[in-house]
Amino acid sequence: MAKTRLRTALGLNGFGWAHAIYGTPYSLNRILRHAARLGFDAVELFGIPKPYPTGKRDQRALRRQVEGHGLGIASIQSLPGGLGNGHPASAYSLCRNDYVDYIERTLDCAVTLGCENMGVWAGELLGNGPNRQSVNYMVETYGRCAELAKAAGIPICLEAEPVQQVNTPQVWLKILKGVGSPYMKGICDFAHLNVMSGQRPLTLLKKVQPYVGHTHLCGNDATCTKHESRSSRHLPLTEGTMDWKKVLTRLLDGGYRGWLDIDVWEHPDPFEASELSKRALDAFLRQRG
Repeated sequence: MAKTRLRTALGLNGFGWAHAIYGTPYSLNRILRHAARLGFDAVELFGIPKPYPTGKRDQRALRRQVEGHGLGIASIQSLPGGLGNGHPASAYSLCRNDYVDYIERTLDCAVTLGCENMGVWAGELLGNGPNRQSVNYMVETYGRCAELAKAAGIPICLEAEPVQQVNTPQVWLKILKGVGSPYMKGICDFAHLNVMSGQRPLTLLKKVQPYVGHTHLCGNDATCTKHESRSSRHLPLTEGTMDWKKVLTRLLDGGYRGWLDIDVWEHPDPFEASELSKRALDAFLRQRG
């Protein structure tokens, strides 16, 4: 039996955020040419600095623009809760309802764009983190979102990271297990996996592997950034102290066949960082055979 070819995607979040915090000029066509030149199969879109189009005609035009470069759209990232789109952990049902409505609209966009999944983030970490009731609210809210994802035919994938409401492996797993739907998955971000596990990413991966629906591949040195997000440092795969090859090997040996997405979040030069990571990933995949 022939092996399934593993597909690679370039996350555009690093480029959009470089525009936001470093003032880097943003050109979607330049990024798409860069992705095509490096041999990526697709991109993961990020709704900053340009929001996702709301009309079907504009959404189809965006899809044609990407496909015109020989690329697909693997996924889109929804905005975290609390940015005028409600919040999944709010004590106010109206606020939670706003978040569900926002996810429904964004899923509709993802379907038109031809995505295979959609990333979700609960929102900024406040105080010491979510209490038991807040976690219960997130289970309830994401349960509703998972039903919408089922109707759309694509799963939503929740990312945990130190600066978000879903800030620990325990909270992450409570939500994923509590929702208990094949349309509620997790994003395995290598930097967050390393930081949240105390540099024991393989131990944490063993617990979350059954839920992984998407990846964000990067290096990490066990630290977080000092930039605006203060989140886990996303380095090229060629840098950092984490043995990303062991992590990816374990993930693939466990049966993961989804997108391998290069993430260059908050890197000052996302073009160089993504090229270094793509060449390292290509070499790894060639050696793996």
